[in-house]
Amino acid sequence: MKAYVKNAVRELQHSEMKAEDIIKRYRLRESTWTFKGFHGILHTFFPVGNTALHHLKDYYGDSFHITLFFARDNYINWYWNDNDMERLRKSFIDKVNADPKYLQKHVDDWHRELKKFQKVMDKIDGLDIVKLRDEELLKEYKEFYDAYLKEFCISMAIQDAFSLHADRFMEPAFREILKKQGKAEKFNECYAVITAPVTMSFVEEELIDRLKILKTKDKIQDHAKKYYWIRNNYAKQPVLGADFFAHELKEMKSINPTAELKGIEERHQENKKNKEALIKELGIKAPFLNLIRITETFAYMQDNRKKYVLIANHYQRLFFEEIGRRAGLTTEEIEYTAFPELNDILLEKKFDKGLLRERRRHSLCIQTLDGYEIFTGKEVDRVFDEVFGLKEKEVSEFKGTTASTGKAKGVVRIIQKTYDIVNVSQGDILVTSMTRPEMVVAMEKAAAIVTDEGGITSHAAIVSREFGIPCIVGTNIATKVLKDGDLVEVDANHGVVRKLHSAVLSRNYFPTISLLGL
Repeated sequence: MKAYVKNAVRELQHSEMKAEDIIKRYRLRESTWTFKGFHGILHTFFPVGNTALHHLKDYYGDSFHITLFFARDNYINWYWNDNDMERLRKSFIDKVNADPKYLQKHVDDWHRELKKFQKVMDKIDGLDIVKLRDEELLKEYKEFYDAYLKEFCISMAIQDAFSLHADRFMEPAFREILKKQGKAEKFNECYAVITAPVTMSFVEEELIDRLKILKTKDKIQDHAKKYYWIRNNYAKQPVLGADFFAHELKEMKSINPTAELKGIEERHQENKKNKEALIKELGIKAPFLNLIRITETFAYMQDNRKKYVLIANHYQRLFFEEIGRRAGLTTEEIEYTAFPELNDILLEKKFDKGLLRERRRHSLCIQTLDGYEIFTGKEVDRVFDEVFGLKEKEVSEFKGTTASTGKAKGVVRIIQKTYDIVNVSQGDILVTSMTRPEMVVAMEKAAAIVTDEGGITSHAAIVSREFGIPCIVGTNIATKVLKDGDLVEVDANHGVVRKLHSAVLSRNYFPTISLLGL
């Protein structure tokens, strides 16, 4: 197997390694890992692991020691190191308990970096990157990349360490509070109330703006300019125009915009009212009250950071496609490069097309404070199977965390890539590793949502509450034990998914591209 290695002291070089060598070098079996999976490519996802290392350490004084992800056929399996997550989460909570103003400082720091990032993007909008010299093109991309990572490190790494592990520290603490009050049986109901977000998501903001257009019959060009990125992800970055949003408005012709806008406002007021009443009823005080404040803040940050990720994915594609064009690489080849390699690719024409194509089929990127390695070949699959693979087994019932209460029965539709969204019909049970903003069109049709990962501030949790859809997150195994066509019951009141009837279908762990592609 070949590996590209890059760090502060070594140049790009090749090495041959077996799966067991990789596992031992990085002590992969000595750690436990938290999983995320979604539609993505190597180039746009590479910064995510990178920002949790040096950039976070520069800002926070501590960081992850290792992050890694597998990429195969435009699908990413990403793994956070649990030890790093626990250490960072505990230190952040300690800082907030010691100084309640620290939480707002964290947000203010992020807003400051966001302004710098937006300024860089505004500058790019005024450039014709096709006309830039090679060195200028790389310089502009580096300025963008650095601003992106400085913003991203504040809004992502510590937040994920909090949200994705809430079942390990926040749920037990809240159960104890309810137990002392004699209300242990009301956990799921109360937990959904206490962790509800208090700010609107960007998905809901776009809907509100669309409803206003529907109400006033205003032109939609400005709306398209504001939300052109809303269906982006780590793999696809379509630029949505006025025609797209005109079609969306046409689909809403039966909706009363005045009543819908009023309903959204009343729902948010009701959420805040119910949360305040429950906090008062239970007599919640610090330190658990601080956890609620962190949850609210991180829900806001997580939603807005995703907005900027989607926008950043657009600019990344502008740069890497232009670099690929100049280097003579196809889109499929340049998508499987990493940012630090671009200087050699563009200026020195140092690249291996065969290796880039192999990365697309199966690659493993391991990032540490010492540098990164990208491994390719079938040995990558062996690493996955040996350390991270979960064998499918017959499971009739499993549990997760209630994100939005309610019960529903329906047919399972597994959504892993953008291509799969078209398979969701009204009343289906949407099952995915994690929801993304481009899935909202499918989420609106779903009778319920079930995810492998995700916590109390996850996209699925936020949107399901906005839509009033039963939702269970953090099951860990939903996409592995359920298949398209299974009939299931989702009891989000108790956090339980029950399989009622199995479909005669099979699906590989890594999804394949649907013929109904975009």
